[in-house]
Parts: sequence; C-alpha cells; structure tokens
Amino acid sequence: MLIQLTRLIAVMVIGVTLPVVSMPDEGMWPFDGLPLKELKEKYNFEPTPAWLEHVRLGSVRFDTGGSGSFVSPNGLVMTNHHVALETLQKVSTQEKDWVKDGFSSRMFGSEVKGTDLTLRQLIEVKNVTKEVLAVAEEQRKELLEGMCEKLKDDAKHIVADPVVLYDGGEFRIHVYHIFDDVRVVFAPEKQVAFFGGDPDNFTYPRFDLDCAFFRVYEDDKPVDSSKFYFKWNAEGAKTDELIFVSGHPGKTERALTYAEMEFHRDLNVPRIVKQLHTMRDNMKKKMAESSEQAFKLRDEFFGIENSLKAYEGHLAGLRDPEMMGKMKARDEELIEKSGKPEVKAAFDEIEKAMADFQAMIGDKKAKMADRQKFQKSLQEEILPKNKAIITKARFDTYGTAMYPDATFTLRLSYGTVKEYSAGTTRVPPKTTFNGLYERNAAFDNESPFDLPQRWLDAKSKIKLNTPINFICTADIIGGNSGSPILNRNAELVGLVFDGNIESLPGNYWFDERVNRCVAVHSAGMMEAIQAVYGEAALAKELLGMTSAKQ
Repeated sequence: MLIQLTRLIAVMVIGVTLPVVSMPDEGMWPFDGLPLKELKEKYNFEPTPAWLEHVRLGSVRFDTGGSGSFVSPNGLVMTNHHVALETLQKVSTQEKDWVKDGFSSRMFGSEVKGTDLTLRQLIEVKNVTKEVLAVAEEQRKELLEGMCEKLKDDAKHIVADPVVLYDGGEFRIHVYHIFDDVRVVFAPEKQVAFFGGDPDNFTYPRFDLDCAFFRVYEDDKPVDSSKFYFKWNAEGAKTDELIFVSGHPGKTERALTYAEMEFHRDLNVPRIVKQLHTMRDNMKKKMAESSEQAFKLRDEFFGIENSLKAYEGHLAGLRDPEMMGKMKARDEELIEKSGKPEVKAAFDEIEKAMADFQAMIGDKKAKMADRQKFQKSLQEEILPKNKAIITKARFDTYGTAMYPDATFTLRLSYGTVKEYSAGTTRVPPKTTFNGLYERNAAFDNESPFDLPQRWLDAKSKIKLNTPINFICTADIIGGNSGSPILNRNAELVGLVFDGNIESLPGNYWFDERVNRCVAVHSAGMMEAIQAVYGEAALAKELLGMTSAKQ
C-alpha cells in the first residue's frame, strides 16, 4: 500500500534532493512543465489547456496522506480504502466496526462525516520564480509567505502554499480550495480491500478492492462538481493503452549524489529499518494485551508494517550494484557535460564529507557533541554550498527537461498498461475475479486470503472474467495512493493503490523495465459495487444514469 511514509516516522535526511533527466515514461511532472514534445512524438497526444485544467480541478489531495478525485457531478470523491482507513477507524466503534465490516450510507441511512478530514483542490498555480529570485536568498521565505497571505480568503475557504521546485531553481504558489465537510458514502470490508494482507503487500499479481467513496459538502449541501468530475469508463484500462495518473506523490530523493545514496545504503536506511522493526514488535505486544488495544492500534500498526516493507525495498534497491552504478555514471555525466572544475569539486567535497561523517558515527570513541557539531556543519554549510553548485550545473545543462522531486503537490505521470518479466516469468497486465477466488480456494479461505461471507455467497453472481487489478508504467510513489488513472479523454479507467516490489527503490530512481503502478480496475469496482454489495444508487451515480438525492 502506498502512503506517505513521513507521516509515520521522523526520518533523518542528509542533504536535499535534485531532479534528474527523464526517461520516456519516467517522471512526476508539474502541470505547467509537462514534456509535451515527448508525449506528441511517442503517443501522438497533445493535452489541451482545457484538458489539463479539467484534470487539475478533478483531482484532490487528502491531507491525511493520499490522493483522490471527483467522480460524479454531486461531489462524490473516490480514493483508496487504505487512504480512508484513518477516517473509518475514527468513526468506528467496537460495536459498529466499519473497518472490519465495511460501510454503506444506503444501509446505515446517512453519510457519516469524517473526523479531522480535509481535502484540497488545486484551483490555481502561480509561477513566482522571477520575483523570488530577484531578492536575496534570506528574504525569499518572507516574500513567499507574504504572497500566500495576500491570496488567502477564509470566507471562501481559500489558502495558498509556497512550493519550491528544482532545489530552489523555481518557485510556485499553489492556491487551494479547502473542503472540510467530507462524509463517508461507501467502503468495502478491509479484508477484501487488503486481500492477501502483508504477504501480498507491494507484490503483483494482486486481487484487492482497495477503494472507498466520500461526498464533499459545503453549506450542508453536496458541492456542484459537474464541471470537473471524471466520467466513469465502464470498460476500464486496456493493455497498451496510454494512461495518466493525476495525484500527489509525497517525496522522492532521486538526485541525491552517489555518495549520499551510499550513506543511505550503509547507514541511514538500515537504521530506519531497525527502528521500524522495533516499533512493530512493541506495538504487536501492546495489541496482544486486549481486544480494546488491538482495535485502537490497528490502523497505526498497519502503517508501520507498510513502512517497514517499503524501507526494506529501498534498502534492497540501494544494494543493487547495477542501479547504483547507473547513479554514479549519472553524476559523472553531469561533471563532464558541465565542463566546470567547481562542479567536480562539489561532488568530491560531498563524497569526503559523507565518508568522514560515517566514519565518525562508526567510531565508538567519538563524542556525541562532536558528531552533532559535524552533522550541523554538514547540513547547514557543506551540503547547501555544494548542492547549490550542482543544482546550477544540472539546471544549466538540462533545464526543465527534467522533472523536480516530488513534494506532495499535484503532479501528472503517464505510461501504458503493460506486462513485465520477473526473471523468466511473464507477469500479466491484469488480474480477474476468477483469480481472486482461485487464490482464496488455494489457501482454504485461511487468513489473510479469506473472503467475507458475502463475497463467498456472491460468487455465482459475479462475472469472473472481469478485471479487478491491473498494472501500468506510470511513475508513482507514496502519496499517489487514491490517484485516478485516466485515459486520453480524461475518463476514469482505474485507481492507483500500490506499486510492485520492484518499484520500492522508486524513492531513488525509476526503472521502466520492471517498475509498475498497481491499480484497481474501473470495471472490477463496478462489478463488485453491483453484484456483491447491491449498491444500485452508487452505481447509477458513477455511470451518470441518475443524480444523487441528498
């Protein structure tokens, strides 16, 4: 499951991130910086300003750490069950456990308001690079804050945030409409949303109905989203089809220098993995104390297990000599193309500083005060000074042909529905309900491959050849959970919920050969909503056959 890992653990990050030159289907692109030439040449597609505005306004950010989208004219929003999980946990009780049993506003008679839940819709992007770069560096933060304050309008639920791209090479202000009355409409049982549990997490093939639906209200009425919602494509994504992911990737560190990645490999990430192991084990013991503790802590425990698997994937990637070799070659290419001695000197100084810091950490005789002093110097002096040189060289060499690192702001990725190879095994581009029931039967309906009784009872009603999950080459990371997957017509064909195990090093790089975004298929969601849950009104609203009456 893809979530924002920074919500679960405070991570020591040495250095800042920089963008890298993109591969054909690589990149989490700002809406005002898309590689339009590449899209035209490779896919014969040119997004119009109207298309881009529609996709931008149809996308929302869950401030709990995920993405979502409007999917009806009546304020209906779709996201993942695991993005909704925190909200479902807060509105549940042990007597009414809507995480375990699922939630239906049809069955319970009303839509339940989420607790501490806000959504953001990006209504405007202002490029303020020229104004910000015109003032001294120490004045920029104050200038950006002042600009944002002028755009803020509490009465209209409007806020503005500064966004720094390309490590200070460019600056934006994102203006958001804030929605704080968000109500639960429908969510399946957690067991079917997270079928296969932790063993299947970050793997593929998958068979998960990881979706949930909310409705956005203002003045106690559903908002009018008729001008920007995504129409439901009942057939869903097809093999080799061009698709787009519009979402909010949380954070990437793809242009750390090779020396910084070595530090992450040898010290930083192993420490995080060890810490997460300890947190998981301690929480498991606490949950075993009572059913009340198990109920209270299950959402947090799920997040820790998810983060642990993700960081173990980061570490496996950093220990891959082939990919690390490519990162080293990338640095060397920049040094050569820039042709400036100060650029090589900057890389060399960072390499020496990282080696010295690691040696000091490993020296049992070194005093804690000395380590802290060196770390402060590294973070405040050595890295900023040298990264500024590297950033300028990279920007001068490649410009905005490269994408900036993810910042939990709206980005657009693209790719195709495509299989891949795991060793000598071909991995199919889609899975079906037939595969779900076969996997359930192969494990004799034992946890975590068990199905709710209603799913066992409904098997004869389901068209078993209907796709439930699929994969595509779109570039994603934690925070993209709940992102809509769209076709050329901006119709909804899927819902991002995970990456495959090979994609976990995506924090550091993108490998198009094996990186795959894992998604719920729109046809599969509709089949389940109708055949398993009997949610006729929800199905009609999604298919545009009726209007919701609230």
